[in-house]
Amino acid sequence: MVVSEARELLRDWKGDSYIFGQGALDRMSTFKSFVGDRALLICSNSEWARGPVERISGFLKENNISYGKALSARPNCPREDLYRVALNIKSHDPDCVIALGGGSTIDCAKAASVLATYGPSEVSEALGVDWGSASIVEPYFGTGMVTSVREATGRDIYPILAVQTASGSAAHLTKYSNITDPMVDQKKLIVDEAVVPGGALFDYGVTYDAPRSLVLDGGLDGIAHLWEVFMGASGAGYEKIKRIASVGMELILGNLRAAVADRMCVVLLMSFQTPPGRCRHSMGASGSCLRRSQLEEWCGPSRDPHGPRALRGHVRDC
Repeated sequence: MVVSEARELLRDWKGDSYIFGQGALDRMSTFKSFVGDRALLICSNSEWARGPVERISGFLKENNISYGKALSARPNCPREDLYRVALNIKSHDPDCVIALGGGSTIDCAKAASVLATYGPSEVSEALGVDWGSASIVEPYFGTGMVTSVREATGRDIYPILAVQTASGSAAHLTKYSNITDPMVDQKKLIVDEAVVPGGALFDYGVTYDAPRSLVLDGGLDGIAHLWEVFMGASGAGYEKIKRIASVGMELILGNLRAAVADRMCVVLLMSFQTPPGRCRHSMGASGSCLRRSQLEEWCGPSRDPHGPRALRGHVRDC
């Protein structure tokens, strides 16, 4: 019953732009027209990612779509990784960017697509910044900066198809992009509807071979996001956010231990990609972005897995 309600929440929000469930990668053809004739696949070169990479590559070859590959960002997307991926997008000039990975990979693809789309002169004029600043990511941090440049130029960023491999923060569905400044050990946030992926896919099967630590971290991360959004909820959206948070907590707390023990259980695994994503959609309205910034200042963006770190931060916030 709870799983059905969670599915309903996702479908009401994303409609046909999001394909999720067991065997979702076999339905890549749904996005054939969206991908176009040329694609850039941003992905990890790890052994665990090899299977999904081969399946996506097979889809592209079968449909005569030319494509290149770019190495994804490291955890928490350091700025230097962002600039490398942006250069790859700019030089390849694809019809679509396919980002295969977890939150860091997808957040990187969002911000890199922005940097590859707009030139310094356009950014300088639209946002009123000097040319030096206009060539880097800093002017886009905050709310609505990408939209301002898009409206001034009349051009959208490179289309993104986000293929999620780990869940909790739902980067494949949302308007957020977290980028780490390693010089000060702090994350900075882009909040903008313009960076929401035009297509998203999550195949539960890609988590079967995930290490125990990653499955556990995904569950704890989901709990943290549900809690931070609910604690910031107020006004007209309160009841809806309460419903989403309740469904998510019930699914994760009721199933996390069993899912860690047996990752072949699809019914349990499907729990982790459901309400947290919908709940994070409400982060801007709930004001939870401030607490996320506080959390990163306290704990640092790269010292521990995100899930346990996030929960520690919320306990401290209380």
